[in-house]
Amino acid sequence: MSYRLPRRRTLLCLAAMPFALGTAFAAESTVNLNLNLDLNLKSVPNLELRLLQEPPKLKTRARPANRAASKRDEFEKSYYMYIRYANGTIYNPTTAKHDKVRLRSYQQTNGLALDGRDENAATFMAPTVVMAPGQTVRFKLYNQLPALPAEQCATADTNAPRPRGCFNDTNLHSHGLWVSPSGNSDNVLISIKPGVDFEYEYNIPIDHPAGTFWYHPHQHGATAMQVASGMAGALVVEGDRYPTETANGDLDVILKQFQPDDGSGSAGEVMLLQQIPYDCPSNSLTPTKPCPTDGVGVLEDFDQVEDPDAWLMSGRYTSVNGKVQPVLKMKTQRLYRWRMIDTGFQASVVLRIRRANDPQKLFQALGVANQDKDVMDLCNGEDVTQFEVASDGLTHDKIIPKTLNYLQPGYRSDILFSLPKAGAYCVYAETNVNNMTTMHDVNNTRLIAVIAAKTNAKASARARAGESPRDFLLAELRNAVKSLPGVQLPDSVKNTILGDLENGLKLGKFVPHASFSEAAKEAMRGKKKEYATFNIAKVDGKFRFMVEGKPEDSPTPEMKYVYDPHRIDHTLVLGTEQIWELASKKGNHPFHIHVNPFQIIGITRTDGGTVDAQYKDLIGTWKDTLLVIKDHKIEIATRYQRYIGEYVLHCHILEHEDQGMMQNVKVVLPDGKGGGDMGGHGH
Repeated sequence: MSYRLPRRRTLLCLAAMPFALGTAFAAESTVNLNLNLDLNLKSVPNLELRLLQEPPKLKTRARPANRAASKRDEFEKSYYMYIRYANGTIYNPTTAKHDKVRLRSYQQTNGLALDGRDENAATFMAPTVVMAPGQTVRFKLYNQLPALPAEQCATADTNAPRPRGCFNDTNLHSHGLWVSPSGNSDNVLISIKPGVDFEYEYNIPIDHPAGTFWYHPHQHGATAMQVASGMAGALVVEGDRYPTETANGDLDVILKQFQPDDGSGSAGEVMLLQQIPYDCPSNSLTPTKPCPTDGVGVLEDFDQVEDPDAWLMSGRYTSVNGKVQPVLKMKTQRLYRWRMIDTGFQASVVLRIRRANDPQKLFQALGVANQDKDVMDLCNGEDVTQFEVASDGLTHDKIIPKTLNYLQPGYRSDILFSLPKAGAYCVYAETNVNNMTTMHDVNNTRLIAVIAAKTNAKASARARAGESPRDFLLAELRNAVKSLPGVQLPDSVKNTILGDLENGLKLGKFVPHASFSEAAKEAMRGKKKEYATFNIAKVDGKFRFMVEGKPEDSPTPEMKYVYDPHRIDHTLVLGTEQIWELASKKGNHPFHIHVNPFQIIGITRTDGGTVDAQYKDLIGTWKDTLLVIKDHKIEIATRYQRYIGEYVLHCHILEHEDQGMMQNVKVVLPDGKGGGDMGGHGH
C-alpha cells in the first residue's frame, strides 16, 4: 500500500535569499593518498577530504573571571552554541565533486563558521557533548538566524507547513536524556526567536544511565527543516560505575579498553548519520541534474522534506560525521565500538558492513561520478557481524548479533565488531528490503562509508585460525573483564560477569533499568492503559497527520486528534507504571516519547501474519523510539519517575510531527487517593 500527498514544486531562487555568500567553500583536489594499508591505492579525487574524523567536542565555556577555581568545577559544564547560516561543502558522489551549500547550523564560535578543526570549512553536524551522571550541563543558545516579517511567516493553522524561509524559530531537545521536561530543562514547548538567546540547564541525575543520546531542535513546524539542515549532535553520557554484588554498573568500565587510541575517547566512537536533502535552486528536487558550477544548495522549502519519498527523490547521500562516503582507517583483529545515531529526518537506514573482494577497484570507484551500481557490485564479500550491546543508549540484558541493523529516525545502536582480514569493507544502507517508513519498497542501496583495514600485527598472534566473530568477541570481553583491578571489581562479581558472557553473551550486571516482572505486567493489564495510534486521513478536505486514542474512541477521523499545543492528551500520575498500546492505521511511524523510556513487552500481528523481521530480539529491550508498523500491535511498559510537567510524544518522521502527528503528555503529582492532583491553589 502506498500514499502520496499533493506536493508543490517551487523553484528556489538564490537571488531572493537574504544572505551573501561567504568564502568557506572547499576547493576540489586530487591527491595521492597513502593510507599505509595492505592496498596499492592510486590517486583518488577528493579522498583526502573524505577521511573520517571524530565529531569535534563542544568546547566548554571559560570559568567567569570573578570566580575562583573549585574542585566542584567538574560537576558543572557550560557551553555556548550559535545558530546561524553557514557556508560549506558536501561531497556529491553523483558528480564526484563537492557541492557548495548554505545551511542552518550549530556553531561553536561567534565569529566565522568553524567546525572546531578547519577554519576554512563549516560542518553541518553539531559538536559532540560528553557528560557524566551527576553533572549540571548548561547550553546557552544564540539564535542568530535572520528574522522575517510576521506577515510573511503567517500560517493557515498550527499544523500547516511554514512559508518558504520561515524556519528560523528554534529550541533544543535532549533526545533520550532522563531529565526534567519543564522550565529551562528539556522544554520543547518554548520558542527561541531570531535575535534571542536562552540558556538550557540539564541536571543529569547521579543514577542516569551511561549511553548514547543526541540533541536537535524541536520547534513545532520547523523541526524537520532544521534537523535536515544538519542541526544534530551526539550526547554521550560516560559511565565509570563498577557493578557490585547488589548493584549494576556501566558497561563502559569494560569497553573503555577498546576506545580509539588517538585520545578521542568516547567521542571518537560516535557515528552520526544524517540526511541533508539540500537542493540547488535551479534543480527543484531533480536529482538527475548536477548543481551548476556556481549553484549553492539550500534548504528553504517544505517540499524538500514533505513528500514520503523526499529523501529518496533528493538524490543525496547519508553522511557520517559530516562527510559523505568517508574512508575509515581501521585495523584487523581489534574490537571496535560504534555509537551509531540515526538523525535522519525521514527515511530508515538498514546498515550493513560487508567485505569487498576487490579493494583496489572499490577505492578507484570512490572517485568516479555515478558510481552507485559499480560500487555496490564490489561489496560482495562476507558480512561483518554487528554485536549490539545497547539501543537508544540503554544496555541490553544480552548482546544481540545481527548483520542487518534496522536504524529508524531517532534510533541509536551501540555495536561491537571486528574485521577479520585486511582490505576494504563497505558500510552501506541496504534498502532493497521491506524497511521503508514511507511504505515504498525502493531499491536505493547506497554506500555510506568505506573501511580501509590494515593488518594488526600485534593482535594477529592472539587470534586463532578459523575463530568465529562471536568467539573473538567473547575472548576479547573475557580478557577485558579479567584485566580489571580487583579493588574495583571483586572476584565474585567478575565471576558473575564472566559466567553471564559464557551463558549466551548476557550483560545482566550492566542493565540500567529493572525489567517488569510477569506479575507486574498482569497487574498493569488490569488497569487503565494508554493508547497511541498513528493515522493519516482527510479531515475538512485536508490531509491530517494524527495520533488517535483508544480505538473505540475514534471511529472516524476528527480534529481532536490533530495536534493542539493547548490540549493535554494524556494525564499520567507520578510514581505509577503503565502499559501503552501502539498501532498505526496508515503507514509506518517511529513512536518517540520524551523523558521516560519504555520496555517492549509484546508485539503481535493484528492480521494474523508474521511479525516483521526488524522486531526480532526486541522483546524485553528498553528504548525511547520504536517503529510502529501497520498491522502490528505493540505493548510497551513504562514508569513515571521523578519528573512532573508537560512534554510530548510524536512520530519521529519529523515532517509528520511538524504537521500534527504529536500529542501533549502531562505527569502530575498523586492526590493520595489513587488518582492524580490536577493542580494547586484549589484548581
